[in-house]
Amino acid sequence: MSESQMNESSVASPGSGWTGLLKWSAIVSIVVIVLINVFAGLIPPLIVFALLFLGGVIWLGRATKGPAILLLVAFILMVAMSAPFIIPTLTVPESGGDFILNIASVLAALVGIVAAVAILRRASASDGTPRKLGLAAVGLFLALAIFSIVSTVGYDEATAQAGDIELATEDIEFTDTSIDAQSGEVSVFVNNVDGTLHTFTIDELDVNLDIPASKAARVSFQAEPGTYEFYCTPHKEDMKGTLTVQ
Repeated sequence: MSESQMNESSVASPGSGWTGLLKWSAIVSIVVIVLINVFAGLIPPLIVFALLFLGGVIWLGRATKGPAILLLVAFILMVAMSAPFIIPTLTVPESGGDFILNIASVLAALVGIVAAVAILRRASASDGTPRKLGLAAVGLFLALAIFSIVSTVGYDEATAQAGDIELATEDIEFTDTSIDAQSGEVSVFVNNVDGTLHTFTIDELDVNLDIPASKAARVSFQAEPGTYEFYCTPHKEDMKGTLTVQ
């Protein structure tokens, strides 16, 4: 077999090389999407991406260029559309499972993008680069997952104190969208029932409290009389309310 034939074989083989790496990236993405929908609730756009990844995996058994293009576009679109949710989560490792799933999603997408581009450019896999890249991604994921687990276990969860305004987040909503307080120091206690990161943010008062998944957090701040909007950064369209200071 000539060198060019060997290179083509290493690219096209569905179980090894760049094609194998692309396939496993898509499979990992499917698993992550299923877990996110189990723990964070049904997210229809992610279900669509899961179906695209599944179709790409099945197609890879018969061809390479077509499914590589399909999966490349799917990975890029998923990362772009999920960025407003992923970026805040990746800054809070104490959010446990939420952080770990998002890390897995990002790494799988990045590896999948590299593999798809390599296939389209007919890059050689004879030097073992796909395997090295896959192992590096797994190693990085394990290191970050362990860091997140340690951070989550060591998280100093807040408790409500007398005089606190108490809120909860459940089903990607604040349980109360209209709260009142007296001017001066205001303290807010938020219990996050959801399996995903939320924030309690008030731009005008420089308040930005991270509430990790299934945790509680508390914040105190100074507020002059007025009306202020509070919201959750990753879910601003669905989670917002009004704080009225007398």
